[in-house]
Amino acid sequence: MKTVSGVTLIQLVIVLIVLSILSVYAWIKWPGYTMNITAQANQLAADLSYAQSLAMTSGQRYCWIKTSSNTYQIQNASGTAILMPNGSTTVTLNRSTTFGTLTNLPNNLVNFDGRGTPYTNTGSPGTALASTAVITLTEGGSSMTASVTPQTGRVTVP
Repeated sequence: MKTVSGVTLIQLVIVLIVLSILSVYAWIKWPGYTMNITAQANQLAADLSYAQSLAMTSGQRYCWIKTSSNTYQIQNASGTAILMPNGSTTVTLNRSTTFGTLTNLPNNLVNFDGRGTPYTNTGSPGTALASTAVITLTEGGSSMTASVTPQTGRVTVP
């Protein structure tokens, strides 16, 4: 008599169910969302610093401006969007990342003059940033901020 060894259909189904439960748990706990929003906040801070650097090296005003709930641009003094290091004139935030509140930025922009001083509008001389501006990014239940300090325009991500 010949014995046949193998896996029964019930055993196979149980293994598939256990693997499915483990993969769903791992997907929920995956830190990709947190890493994504942190990377986006760092990119935002780098682009704000880039706008300030352009203004200081050229002696002209450059403006970082929020153009929609998930896009922004850097514009020159005449309001023309400049080509960003990523090869586009507009930066779109990744996945489901959006802008939250923009504290102390009533016009959704930061305008830097030739000395790197931040302003809250595009007028000349304009309204200088009176207190720290905070740009909040949100994704799911997470949020990150980039801050611009008055007078110096120092950009930080806590």
